[in-house]
Amino acid sequence: MKLNEIRTYKLSVEADGHSGGEGFLKEDTDLTISGEELLHAAVTCGIPEERLMTGYPEKPGAGISRRISLVEYSLEAQGEYLRKSDRILELDESMRSLISYYLGMFITKLVSGKVYGVDYLVPLQLVKLEQGQETLRYHGKRRRDMIGYREGTDGGFSVWEAIGRSNNSGKALKEGCEDAGEILTVNGQTPCRADSCMTYYGSRCLSARVKSAAAASEGLEISFPPAAYFRAYYDAVYGIVRECYERESVRNQMVFGEERIEAEIPVSGGRKLHVCMPRRLFFALASDDDEELLATAAEIMDKKKDPEIQGPACAEIYRGRDGVSVSVR
Repeated sequence: MKLNEIRTYKLSVEADGHSGGEGFLKEDTDLTISGEELLHAAVTCGIPEERLMTGYPEKPGAGISRRISLVEYSLEAQGEYLRKSDRILELDESMRSLISYYLGMFITKLVSGKVYGVDYLVPLQLVKLEQGQETLRYHGKRRRDMIGYREGTDGGFSVWEAIGRSNNSGKALKEGCEDAGEILTVNGQTPCRADSCMTYYGSRCLSARVKSAAAASEGLEISFPPAAYFRAYYDAVYGIVRECYERESVRNQMVFGEERIEAEIPVSGGRKLHVCMPRRLFFALASDDDEELLATAAEIMDKKKDPEIQGPACAEIYRGRDGVSVSVR
């Protein structure tokens, strides 16, 4: 598959019935996703392991470019569905596990947003916690939780466990639910939901299972400054735009009814990834003004309600509910 193709796919999703995103999800359904949505999830998803590479010089967005190549290498279209590429069979087990891990992160971000209305999803390991990093272990086990945020009176913070497997594993899903249930409070509030989301190949077609978690009798209470949460979420995209901005290779645009700043980086096949964010958001992330960042994030979440955001004039540009637009061309 190629993420620059403008088309839709079917993703088989099995989940607890829940109304909150784009409609009621029955126990087993085919969720329609676009290539642009999958690209957006791959670009904006936080990957803690990629932080290990920050001490080594790389071209701007090299990690993002690898993600795109990984998705395109590992998946291919079969009619309306995405299936496991035959090329994966040539890889050893460790490489196949790495691909499953990345796809698990990307699909969890995609499903949590489309089905459950989650606006943001950030790995807890990337957020600067008030308690310190020691909180990332519980009962000697390193935490791999993802914290979601949904705006609104029925929203708040949620807990997600992203799991990637080659096959449908009930054991892995159960263990994910146990982990999710161990987060008792986030910033003093009970999570609005806690779920385990497993991505796997069902009959070689890409599939997902979502299972709600019950709260444990004892567990963790985590807290962090809200601004730290948003800084962690936008870190990868901001890094690309900042590098290009410092080299004076960005473009200013007026689109989606606001001033935006766009950067581009090369990806495989002689193409370029175009990443664009509100100009106000870029400079809020560049500063130490947490109040300005929170005000900007609130403005972005308010704009997602505007039906003009994805109007005909913007048909070739996908803008996520986070204000970030991405395309490959």
